[in-house]
Amino acid sequence: MIAIPYLTALSTYFSYGLLFAFGQLRDFFRKIVDWWRASTLDGYAPICLGLEDFYIRRLYLRIQDCFGRPISSAPDAWFDVVERYSNDNNKTLKRTTKTSKCLNLGSYNYLGFAAADEYCTPRAIESLKKFAASTCSTRVDGGTTMLHTDLEECVARFVGKPAAVVFGMGYVTNSAILPILMGKGGLIISDSLNHNSIVNGARGSGATIRVFQHNTPSHLETVLREQIAEGQPRTHRPWKKIMVIVEGIYSMEGELCKLPEIVSICKKYKAYVYLDEAHSIGAVGKSGRGVCELLGVDTADVDVMMGTFTKSFGSCGGYIAGSKELVQYLKYTCPAHLYAPNK
Repeated sequence: MIAIPYLTALSTYFSYGLLFAFGQLRDFFRKIVDWWRASTLDGYAPICLGLEDFYIRRLYLRIQDCFGRPISSAPDAWFDVVERYSNDNNKTLKRTTKTSKCLNLGSYNYLGFAAADEYCTPRAIESLKKFAASTCSTRVDGGTTMLHTDLEECVARFVGKPAAVVFGMGYVTNSAILPILMGKGGLIISDSLNHNSIVNGARGSGATIRVFQHNTPSHLETVLREQIAEGQPRTHRPWKKIMVIVEGIYSMEGELCKLPEIVSICKKYKAYVYLDEAHSIGAVGKSGRGVCELLGVDTADVDVMMGTFTKSFGSCGGYIAGSKELVQYLKYTCPAHLYAPNK
């Protein structure tokens, strides 16, 4: 952990507190003025509520030039950032023709593969010339090319699973798949520090959600044992399905999942294992095959293997690898495969 200087932390909190206090004061007087004005939105609920709207107006707009900065080069370790200016206190930003060379600390392109590469770049250009950037169709209509088929077969071989299916966005791979795999009467047990895409996918599934302490197999076993004993809420019937969801490497903490212990516990209690390898696939293991290879876990013991192409592979999209029956089921039922335009 990096220790933050006390004076720096104190002055930062003081600045936020000062902005908050003056912002609330200005909003109070604005409400008094608006009370005298006729409104054309009487009866409408505000689109933005409470502190979210306050944060955008009084804090974010003041420093928004730090975010969403347009670049004008390949996303390599160093890239060119377009300089911007504002004439209205950062409410709107205008671009200039000048650029600044900046160190890239805001990209998933960890290994530099998304930049110009003497091996990948010519092949990517040839593929774009032949197949274009998008088929402008869903996979089930006219959106599946030979490249998709080859990619899915390659992914399945690489991670050691019988089959795989790819999607155009990594976030959607979790948030759209989990509602298909789980539903009412099911139980999801999720690590407390799992990614937001997992959290949203679990919430959208309708399944009961329980959380175990981050990367703590002993607490996972406690939660599993208690939930199996109690059963479903109100009815106390046995759970239709139990799934434990973990990440290979937790993105914000950089910690490796204690996968061998977790797999052992899931075997003991007959629970499925869902492994998110967005940050571990291509990065760890002797040949880059992720935490299973690194920690000596048989991929047959992991029921659902999820990963993305946005980190180690310098591209976009994600994949789900598993049994042939699982992949076939997802291709027939997942909205992200049936309705999403294909890249």
